[in-house]
Amino acid sequence: MTILLTGLLTCLALIVAIGPQSAWLLRQGLRRDRVLLAVACCVFGDIALIALGTAGVGAVLDHAPWLMEVLRWLGVSYLTWFAYRSFRSARRAGQALKPGVHVELSSQDDDAPSPSGSGGTALKQAQQVQVTRISSIAATGLSVSILNPHAWVDTMVVLGTMANTFGDQRWLFAAGAVIASILWFSSLALGGAVLSKWLNRPRTWQVLDIFVGAIMMVVAGLLAFSGF
Repeated sequence: MTILLTGLLTCLALIVAIGPQSAWLLRQGLRRDRVLLAVACCVFGDIALIALGTAGVGAVLDHAPWLMEVLRWLGVSYLTWFAYRSFRSARRAGQALKPGVHVELSSQDDDAPSPSGSGGTALKQAQQVQVTRISSIAATGLSVSILNPHAWVDTMVVLGTMANTFGDQRWLFAAGAVIASILWFSSLALGGAVLSKWLNRPRTWQVLDIFVGAIMMVVAGLLAFSGF
């Protein structure tokens, strides 16, 4: 139990912060947009990385600077692209607030069905969250988990190294880390879903998308100019 608890607390210390995963999950929760699927994808991504780190793959990354550089710039590119999509979504939400303006809103998914109309009708319809396709949610959830270089460092290198100090009991440490991931991501997304009853309006979506985009740009900037 001590090893399990150590893994849980260590993982919580690393992930309880507003990073790409947390920001995206909070957004999905507030929009009530396939929340359980979003949580499952992020948890699955963490489980995969924690398992690889516990199996010793993190040690390979620690001694392969060139691979870490490749991951760093892939992460910068992906996070910048995600930020662009968030800002674009915020602009559309802002247009929905303007009387007499025809707007099409979606959950960052151009293939999702869009409302139509103008004036008060556009604003009313903008308050109805469009449900994103399952494939899009799965792809985004796995991407913000696996294509985020900070996640590689936290799970595969830091957690993996700590897990291996426990020898044959390292998988207990890993199990604790997985439990922490499940608890944090579930609390964040489901808490957002509860709050959406009071925050379900275009202005909230606009602010939230700007917030998510800003988080992505900050992380991308830190990766680009400061490394890990």
